[in-house]
Amino acid sequence: MCRLFGSRSRLPGPVAHELLHGSNALRVQSREHPDGWGLGWYEPSGLRVVRSLTPAHGDGEFEKLSHYLNARTVVAHVRKASVGRVAEENTHPFQRGSWLFAHNGTLPDWEQNRPRLEALIAPALREKLRGETDSERCFLLFLTRLMRRCDPDEADLDSAVAALAETVSLVREAVETYGKPASTTFLATDGRLLLACRRGRTLHVSSPAPDDQGCCDYVAVASEDIGAPPPGGRRAWRLVPEESLVAVDPALRLHITSLAAAAKKK
Repeated sequence: MCRLFGSRSRLPGPVAHELLHGSNALRVQSREHPDGWGLGWYEPSGLRVVRSLTPAHGDGEFEKLSHYLNARTVVAHVRKASVGRVAEENTHPFQRGSWLFAHNGTLPDWEQNRPRLEALIAPALREKLRGETDSERCFLLFLTRLMRRCDPDEADLDSAVAALAETVSLVREAVETYGKPASTTFLATDGRLLLACRRGRTLHVSSPAPDDQGCCDYVAVASEDIGAPPPGGRRAWRLVPEESLVAVDPALRLHITSLAAAAKKK
């Protein structure tokens, strides 16, 4: 069980409301999810990731970064450990190259099911496993499926959408062998694309109405409703249906489809 947040915006923007000041900001949520936090964001000079094992609500570094952070793409996560120790290598978001990945959920009977899931990961990626979590393995499975379609560093939206939907389907087939459901609410981004899917946990989206070209000034996703938005154009959070996939392309066009439909993309 964890909590996650991700956003893409046309111009660099703050996220202090979502992380600090909202009535249900991630700092508030961390009181029930105290096993560390992570922030990832993209600057002109490259991707930056900061992680801590201290609860976000008691960590001055989390407050400082959340207050001053100003970026086009941001991922944040607070953890309640279910699989794997409270350790930096088990703290989200996970990073490989330009990609960040966060997970809200748990895979059942993990020690029994882990070999089946690891067998689906490309050997070159499997050798680079760093931690113990089911989440990191889901991330590497996503990259494995993405690599079958394109260069992950130059991924197009359709390839990434299909890879994430395939990941959910493969995880389900691998670990739901005794009827226990896998909760696979994922968030992934390379700084240009933003993807999130809902299965077994809630997922919310916030975005304004699109312009004539179908583009938005910003799109944000979160596992929980952050609370009333601040003045200045932010929109209320709305719940997306179970088994949905949310995707944002480089032009900030928002697409919401079903996981089943996304998995059929060629």
